[in-house]
Parts: sequence; structure tokens; C-alpha cells
Amino acid sequence: MKMPFPDINSQLAVQSHMYICYDRNTNDYELVKCQTFKNRFYNLNHKIIESKDINRNPFNHKTLIDCDKLFRLQQVTIPDTLLTTTRRDICEELFNNVAVELQTDSFEIEVMDNIKVKSVNPDIS
Repeated sequence: MKMPFPDINSQLAVQSHMYICYDRNTNDYELVKCQTFKNRFYNLNHKIIESKDINRNPFNHKTLIDCDKLFRLQQVTIPDTLLTTTRRDICEELFNNVAVELQTDSFEIEVMDNIKVKSVNPDIS
């Protein structure tokens, strides 16, 4: 999924990233961003580095899960076509690890403009 963060012209707006759905209430979502781990310094207080493992996650590479920020997306429908095909979820242990990291010191909430999200993701309604 593409997200217009920090703005519609940012790198995130033109590049798809994977997100873990932390919470969903009908058409309101809370998402945690995942990105391919690169051997460099990440200035994050709370993160999880997860290796590729079909028994745990749908990642194709070693992945960094950013638990410093939660993206809130409201009044949208994310279609199944945007879900991963190798595995549609993460294992319970990894989900619990994400929850612990999110709750350790608190996290920043970024409320997304659903009109902008829809503009870069035409399948989202």
C-alpha cells in the first residue's frame, strides 16, 4: 500500500510499503509500517527486526517493523487485493511483540488523510 506521508510528494507516496494491521474497527484501521532492513543506523526507539519466515510472517526479506509510529486511516475500505498473497497475517507471537513495543513508551499517531490515501491507492474506497 502507498501512503502520502509526510506529504503527497514524498517517497512513501510513490513507493509501496507493507503495513501490519494493528487494529481494525469496521472501516477504521491502525497500521504499523514495515520496510526492508538495510544495514544502516535507524533512529527509532522501538523497532522489531524480523527475518523472512513463512511460519511467522509474509516478508520476502529481513524486515524492520517501525513501532515508533502508528498510522490511523479512517472511513476507508482496504480491499483483499492489497493483502499479501504468501501469508495474510503475522503469527501471534510477532503480533504480541509489536503490541509490546508500541506500548512500551508510547508512540506517535499519524492520522492519514483518506482522500490523499485513496488518490495514491485507487483500489481503496
